[in-house]
Amino acid sequence: MHTLRNAGLIIFLSAALAGAPLMAAPANPASAPLGVVLQADGAKVGADATSGGATIYDGDRLQTQGGGTMRATLGGPQLYLRSGTSTQVHGLPNGFSADLTEGTVVISSTQGQTFQLLADGATIRPVGTQPVVAQVTRISASVLQLSSNRGALEVTMGDEVKTVEAGSSYRMEIAPDASSDPGPQGNGPYHTARNHFIWIAIIGVSAAAGVGVWRALVSPSAP
Repeated sequence: MHTLRNAGLIIFLSAALAGAPLMAAPANPASAPLGVVLQADGAKVGADATSGGATIYDGDRLQTQGGGTMRATLGGPQLYLRSGTSTQVHGLPNGFSADLTEGTVVISSTQGQTFQLLADGATIRPVGTQPVVAQVTRISASVLQLSSNRGALEVTMGDEVKTVEAGSSYRMEIAPDASSDPGPQGNGPYHTARNHFIWIAIIGVSAAAGVGVWRALVSPSAP
């Protein structure tokens, strides 16, 4: 009888120890740290207001109120949010990805770093791994404004690719391709059309766009 009790105790303890790691593990592990807020005024990381020093995690939404600003480093590159801007960020090797839903961002990356900015169905990234300083404004669901102060940008949407050279600025309008001609008596069928870019060069804007922010982002004295 004593032997049976000991055997039962051993079985119970073995089962409890086997289940302990499962019970101790959190149901939803926290996402990995992505970066840190360097400076902020009238800004939020997720739902929390921040004045700088806050840790940014993969999947966080960064927001600035009217008149607010935020500067953050995200896996190497720096991101500056102007007033009234909202973007959700995710990690990339040597950089980050950001989904811009409103407002204006300025991005600075050095050699070997990268980023990808998603807005209005377009993807904006550096050409290769060269240093880039760029400003992107989401004007509406179909209009973006892009300026490159340093380095070239590659803009893609579907099969269409456009390079924005350093020192240039464009207004990019997104429009559907014209439908094919309808069938007899206008009864179809119509073919589904894909979107395409309409590029409008903006003269005299790129040299001034984001210059003050660019100096702050690349200054050796910046945090």
